[in-house]
Amino acid sequence: MTLEKLLAMSLARVGLNTTTTTFVDRARDYYNEGAKDLSGRRQWRWLFKNSTITTTASTKTYSLASDVSRPLSFINTTDDEIMRMVDIQEMDRDDPDQDETGGARFVVVSGINSTTGYWEVDLHPTPDTSSETITYRYFAFLEDKTDSDDSTDLRATMPEAAQWAVMQYVVGKYKGEKGDPVGEQQELDSYFLAVQNLAKVDGEQDGNESFQFPRRDGFLNVNFTVQDGTLG
Repeated sequence: MTLEKLLAMSLARVGLNTTTTTFVDRARDYYNEGAKDLSGRRQWRWLFKNSTITTTASTKTYSLASDVSRPLSFINTTDDEIMRMVDIQEMDRDDPDQDETGGARFVVVSGINSTTGYWEVDLHPTPDTSSETITYRYFAFLEDKTDSDDSTDLRATMPEAAQWAVMQYVVGKYKGEKGDPVGEQQELDSYFLAVQNLAKVDGEQDGNESFQFPRRDGFLNVNFTVQDGTLG
């Protein structure tokens, strides 16, 4: 559904005019609040994304995408090499004066840019070639919607079941604002139940692996008891 439809349905359930700008704007605020609450409750698979960095020679620091919540992994796609994510101390030990250049092998998450608010990373060694591609994977957060987003389909943001859950959050918060604490609690209880069901479905997407053998270097002894059959 579109954000406009979700807001209108929410306002109707509260008993408010669905076209009054003040009400719509307030409902949108609650939508943004609910979307952030939902996205922060789990590392949802529908928030798993990837993007790329294009290197510039002699440039060490790069911004990640605007919706990055937690970067997960980096690959130097041009060199076909997995990059290690290390802390700043390890990079300092490897190259104290930070003057090494070459193909980037390490990544340091260096903080948030104070101007843009985007996460930044340092590549090490500092790339000596432009136009190389670094691919990274990350968990995203849901960015705030504005009135310019009202006509957009929310399927690009979250699955349908999540949309209905956030609607319950919006209705609950608005009922509380309008002096209906009982209605607020009922709606929020429904929201939390919906979140639990969403988490269950999300967790079922792990595949069909039921057991993972220990690593050979794990120094573990594993005993198996086999009944009516053999291991082979």
